[in-house]
Amino acid sequence: MYEVTLRNGWNGEEILIHSGHSGRRLLKGQIVKAVGSYDSFSGAVDPTNIGYNLLRPMQTFIKVTRTDKERVLFEGRLLDTQPAMSSEGIVNQDFSCEGLESFLHDSVQPWAEFHNISPKDFLQSLITEHNKQVESYKQIKLGNVTVTNSTDNVYRFSDDTKDTYDNIKEKLLDKLGGEIRIRHELDGLYLDYEPVIGEQSNQVIRLQSNLISITQKLDPTPVITVLKPLGKAEERTTTDTDTTQAVSTPRLTIATANSGSEFLRDENLISQFGILIRSKTWDDVTNATILKTKGLAFMNSQEPVKQQVQIKAVDLSLIDKRIDDFICGNYYHIINPIMAFDQVLRIVSQTIDICDANNSVIGAGDVLMSQESYNLQLKQNAENAARIAENLRLTNSLQASELAKLQATAKTQSEKIDSLDKAVKELQTPVDKGYYEGSIIDVSYYQGSINWTSVKSAGLALGIVRVQDGTTTIDANYKTYLADITNLGLNYAVYAFFRGQSVSDSEQEAVNFYNRTQLAVAGKTQPRFYAIDVETIEMGGSASLMRSGVEAYMNKLNELGIPDSKIVLYIANNLYASLNLNVSRAGSVWLPTYGANDGSIPTDYKPSYPYDLWQYTSKGTIAGISGNVDMSTNPSSRFKEAYLKK
Repeated sequence: MYEVTLRNGWNGEEILIHSGHSGRRLLKGQIVKAVGSYDSFSGAVDPTNIGYNLLRPMQTFIKVTRTDKERVLFEGRLLDTQPAMSSEGIVNQDFSCEGLESFLHDSVQPWAEFHNISPKDFLQSLITEHNKQVESYKQIKLGNVTVTNSTDNVYRFSDDTKDTYDNIKEKLLDKLGGEIRIRHELDGLYLDYEPVIGEQSNQVIRLQSNLISITQKLDPTPVITVLKPLGKAEERTTTDTDTTQAVSTPRLTIATANSGSEFLRDENLISQFGILIRSKTWDDVTNATILKTKGLAFMNSQEPVKQQVQIKAVDLSLIDKRIDDFICGNYYHIINPIMAFDQVLRIVSQTIDICDANNSVIGAGDVLMSQESYNLQLKQNAENAARIAENLRLTNSLQASELAKLQATAKTQSEKIDSLDKAVKELQTPVDKGYYEGSIIDVSYYQGSINWTSVKSAGLALGIVRVQDGTTTIDANYKTYLADITNLGLNYAVYAFFRGQSVSDSEQEAVNFYNRTQLAVAGKTQPRFYAIDVETIEMGGSASLMRSGVEAYMNKLNELGIPDSKIVLYIANNLYASLNLNVSRAGSVWLPTYGANDGSIPTDYKPSYPYDLWQYTSKGTIAGISGNVDMSTNPSSRFKEAYLKK
């Protein structure tokens, strides 16, 4: 769904460094978008990726494309890289990029004064100066420029202490509002400057469809209850015996047109929010009466209350590409009947995780509301609270059958959201091709040299490789095994024998287990699970301390990015009851009982406790391994779904 390419030099060859179909993947990748700022992209790459040695700050250009929509999500230049190596020798390289608008930081403006010039022409003069100073690929043409002021003219000056981007922001965006973006078209770069860059989406965010949660906040902090309008300031000079210098005079105020007062007061707002004084400048106004008129118009039209709405929703476009996706700047109809919420809001911030779609988030809102709308919203909120309370009272009085119907509806809603979420996750995985069939074996250096090609031909459902025995004993063959397994595309997992002597020692074992595994498989297919092999009572023989140690081990794996669903507990059958580990937390439980232990599957000798996988012998045989090998059988449904599904 997402592809990332790089090119060294603006016209360099595009090189694929991330794709769900090629096997080249970034360790992480995240796009951050927000209205009012340009995009950024950050990622990490390991040494096995072709892009690792090609990253050049300011000279490498990165592009991220959503392939199902054929839409470029990000394009910009590499800002910096941060090579790093852990104590275990795991090497990667973090990098960050900035969007194409950053090109406007590469030029400065000469000081110049402008009179009776439209915003478009003023912007053109800034871009013309920018184009004189930069390379051809950074040169920009004006695209859609539709922002004006009331008379379509401005009195401005460019600031020679600031770059082009900052001049545009301070002289146009901060004064007149509007938004800019740079588009990369076939014939070059175009700069758009419009009041709003965005459109109405056809994707509706609705409860019982794709809305998961919503939080609404009304923030009146931008309100101005007392305004001091300011007009143009003139410069005059004064001469003393030695020098002639420029002296700033005060700006024009409304005092002569407002009974001697420089302030405009809104008593209605003051009664509600108190005295909050702000000033606003109109550089082109030289008449106090006109200045007062503009100040009154501003006070009457201000929308002082900011509405912020945070939502979590399933992006339906990931399931049906006919539906518009979530795009920062676009507007979406958001409906939650329970809260009497039915509004069209704009996505004002967005994080897109190209490695895990479930980590992508959006923020909607930052909508300015008028005072009247704010008061109506407060009233509506109060009515909603009363109505919800009444609904709760009525619900409590329902007969059992009616309550069951409500519960069934709630269950249906939950199942629908789960179904959508599952559909999104499935897009990140290959099409269902059934389950791996064959033997389930676990190996360590005791098996010596293994011909994994022969093992594959004999039929292998899962190979589980020991990485370590405690913190200090590293399995001598695990790197070789994992290299062969990943090169052949075999289904595999890893395990480590637990030897923790304290909580901190258990945590260190987990760190070493994870780092050693990643050292061997970074950039390749990750193991299906991390198994913790608990066959002895450590920690001075204390079962209770053992439970704490195993919990700490799992917690540390969680911190390293391994969820409980990918942690398997292997527990000696004779210690299961005394250890009393938190088996409900693990993704699966793996138990050994051998019976006669002659290599066959016992018919009447199974583990005494519930299990997801049964290790039935230590004397199994399979082509490719000379000698005996541990074998397991009878995987549960959840084990098959989690670890054996192709």
